[in-house]
Amino acid sequence: MNQVKRVLLFGLLQIMFLVMFIMPPLLSNSTQAEGISLEEAVSWGIENNSSLKEIKNNIESIRRSLDILETEYGFKTQITANPVIAGDFEKDEDDEEDSSYISSTSPGIKLKTTKLFSNGLNLQSEISLKEEDWFGLEGITGGLRRTFSIAKTIYPIIPIEVEQKKYLTSNELIKEQRKLKWQQGIKKIDFLETYFLLLRLKEKFSLAQTNLEYAQENLNRILKKVEIGEARENQEMEARITLKTAEISLLQAQNNYQQEKSSWYLDLGLTEGAEIILEEDLPFLKEIIQQTESREIDLDNLEELMDLVIASHYQIKNNLLDQESAQKEMEWKRANKKPTIDLYGAYSSKNNVWGIGAEISYNLTDGGKQKKEEEEYKVKLENLKEEYRSIIAALRLELSNLISQQKVLELSLEEKLMIWEKAELELKFYQEQLQRGLIGESEFQQKLLTVEDAKIDFKSAQDALLINKLRILHFLGISN
Repeated sequence: MNQVKRVLLFGLLQIMFLVMFIMPPLLSNSTQAEGISLEEAVSWGIENNSSLKEIKNNIESIRRSLDILETEYGFKTQITANPVIAGDFEKDEDDEEDSSYISSTSPGIKLKTTKLFSNGLNLQSEISLKEEDWFGLEGITGGLRRTFSIAKTIYPIIPIEVEQKKYLTSNELIKEQRKLKWQQGIKKIDFLETYFLLLRLKEKFSLAQTNLEYAQENLNRILKKVEIGEARENQEMEARITLKTAEISLLQAQNNYQQEKSSWYLDLGLTEGAEIILEEDLPFLKEIIQQTESREIDLDNLEELMDLVIASHYQIKNNLLDQESAQKEMEWKRANKKPTIDLYGAYSSKNNVWGIGAEISYNLTDGGKQKKEEEEYKVKLENLKEEYRSIIAALRLELSNLISQQKVLELSLEEKLMIWEKAELELKFYQEQLQRGLIGESEFQQKLLTVEDAKIDFKSAQDALLINKLRILHFLGISN
């Protein structure tokens, strides 16, 4: 009897140890009042996930590039001074004739202000003073020269270089924003999938805990029977092996849960010490499930579904935008072959004169540069069109796989339901057998565990079906 008491006490201590050191981290989700809800966790993950942050950083970098390009339209002022430090300087006859102009070598000071507009209009104002007029009020007032000019290219009518860069950079911004929105939808589904998985792993752990308790109870019964000679030593050994197996299963269940949880928290970008409340009966979760199940999809009409994909998928939209950009770049390069006509006007404070004029220029030869550039854009455009066809084929295959997976999951759900119902029926039979004394308590307990395990598997199949449907809806561009 003393041996039995020692074994019972040892088994009780084992269970208490496991409950004290393994159960608290699993139960803390539901006991901590300051825990994070699923909705808050998903929102946090969308903002702090590392891969999404990388796309956001790209977006911010592109925006900074656009801001830099926008500075080209600001007022720009430059001051230049080049006095003679030693020696003498001989004036050029042209400088005498046009006192409003100071060459880069003639000593003097010059203040120039320019302003460019998005339509190509370029304004320039210049104030200059020669060195000999620096000293004395009369020299400053009389020698100050002012000029003002305005210029604009009127043919060919194409955006100026800054506007071309802004157009191409803005398209890159649009592409990254589309990519971010798409990846945010993917991540939200991934977060939900892991949440369901953690719910089931927690249930599996609870089942493993119950299994350990049953194994300990069974060993206790066997030991008592061994004491009175109703059981053999090999039965005791089998019971001990069963208990050890239950301990291992419990630790494995605990490890699976903790590893998946840690990986999920890392994906969400949560700080250490944060806890997400694991509950199945959540309004946020119920709303997602209800909306998803209410949407009807004809999985047999692949072409109609592909039309939705082509109309909404970000890769398709981005490719078409790239084609549009390449086409415009090619048109701009072709326009450079045409004659250029510039209109300009100028005013000088010397003798209060002004004038307007036009300049026509044409590149007779450029060594074949423009031809090579146009060929390059043609190749680029053809490659983009080929890429478009490849994207369509890849998306069609992905959609087909999602649809096939949905059909498999529907059959799997039916199978899991039948397995669960079968286990329930067998449990009733076992209960009758137990009442008649035809089976032992341990056999009935194992059947109880089998029923619970089948129920968890059924719920996991439900989760998988829901998640895959969410992926299909997202792939079709149907927001949930």
